[in-house]
Amino acid sequence: MMKIVSRIAGIALAIMGGAYVSVYAQQQVALDFLAKPALVECEPEGAEPCFRLQFGFVDATGNAVNVPLPPPNALTSHVEVQIDGEAGQPFYAVATAGSRVAASRPQTTLLLFDISGSMLASDLAGQSRFEAAKGAAAEYLRNFSDGQDRVAIVPFASRNVENTIAAAHFVTTRTEAQAELNALPQPESHNNTALYSAVYDAVETLRQQQHSGEERPRLILLTDGTNDVHPQSGDDSGLLAGANGLATAAAAVQQSGVDVLPIGLGDRQSIDEVAMTRLGTRPPLITFDLDALHKAFQLKQMSQDGSLTVMVQAPESLASRTLLAGRVVRFRAKVTLLDGTVLVENRQALWVAPPVATPSFEGEATDAEQRAFLSSARLDHGTLWLFLRPFFVFAGLAGVLAILWFGLPRLLWPELYDNRSARPVRPEYWPGAEPMTRRDNQFPARQVPPGFETAGRGERMPVRAPADHTIVQPVAGFDPTKTRLS
Repeated sequence: MMKIVSRIAGIALAIMGGAYVSVYAQQQVALDFLAKPALVECEPEGAEPCFRLQFGFVDATGNAVNVPLPPPNALTSHVEVQIDGEAGQPFYAVATAGSRVAASRPQTTLLLFDISGSMLASDLAGQSRFEAAKGAAAEYLRNFSDGQDRVAIVPFASRNVENTIAAAHFVTTRTEAQAELNALPQPESHNNTALYSAVYDAVETLRQQQHSGEERPRLILLTDGTNDVHPQSGDDSGLLAGANGLATAAAAVQQSGVDVLPIGLGDRQSIDEVAMTRLGTRPPLITFDLDALHKAFQLKQMSQDGSLTVMVQAPESLASRTLLAGRVVRFRAKVTLLDGTVLVENRQALWVAPPVATPSFEGEATDAEQRAFLSSARLDHGTLWLFLRPFFVFAGLAGVLAILWFGLPRLLWPELYDNRSARPVRPEYWPGAEPMTRRDNQFPARQVPPGFETAGRGERMPVRAPADHTIVQPVAGFDPTKTRLS
């Protein structure tokens, strides 16, 4: 009887397990990067860079889901990261459990629509890019909470940019929001794209709208091009442009505390992916696919609840900040769940270095991350060097100090140093003593006091008698009060 019961239980567990796996397979769960990769200092005063990655788990509709992750002590071995095509094994991974019943907090959002002339192109399933963007934005309004959330829908091109965004009208009902969406002006062929200035002004407007107790303000940017302004053709004067303009807008995003999701309607050849990456807090979505565009708006709360944080060391080819200067590094990730299901990311994430300067660290590793790095990161093939490196550093510093102390004075003042004889550096302080000089490579003979004469070669001096006296002749003009320093 017991055998029959155990067999039935085993069959039931197998069926449940198969059904469990099939549920995740049918849901098409994938990884979704919650933030851009960040360059992190692995250890205090360390030279080797690390990257912190953070992603959550979403289903086919873009909603966050909980997945069966491996235990914490085995999590790093179930995560794979590719950095510019090179495999990297994380040295630290930690999961934040998601809450199935989470209190919804108010959300303030600004939808920023590009109405430049290129948005009129009809290459999205027969629709224009502008109409496709409006249809996708309607997905967001379906999850709008009347009386709680606030949203403003603002167009931008290249004229009257600052005043238009500053006058954004935030509404609190879905009906009002839909009216604002319907009232968006149509793109015009002569409009250009003030992308940098629009983002700069939008995050400043959202920063002023932020209230305590709310989620981070959110900016959703919809555009299909690059920053393209021509003040000489009627565009606003003072619009941000070039590398300095991009840096100014990117710095404003980072300092504002606004969650920015850039959405590019096009492909990577027509859209400035680097600029979009620097302008967002999340990896940009660049797509010509309507389904992917709609999914970007179906996510009600782009929350970091139920996320996975991973730390990975840069590969040998990027093992210093100098090697990272001017680079665009692409990341891909894969996670193997406890049931063997393999999840990959929806889209790769980019890390973009400043175009000229050596990149600065964007943060420091936590205590737990530092301990994990010191215990496992690249110690398998660099232990001897890590052990000897401090000694080489101290030896190099000691050599530099020795050169400065002993070598530099002899190089600057060679006449004050005589390696063949020992003599005072300042002989003029000794009254009655003539400085020793070399003449014809011979030292001058000095007068020997009486009784201390030496015989010539081959001669023998008489032995002194005990009664002989040694005569000491005082130096003429000797001043006993004079010292070497006077």
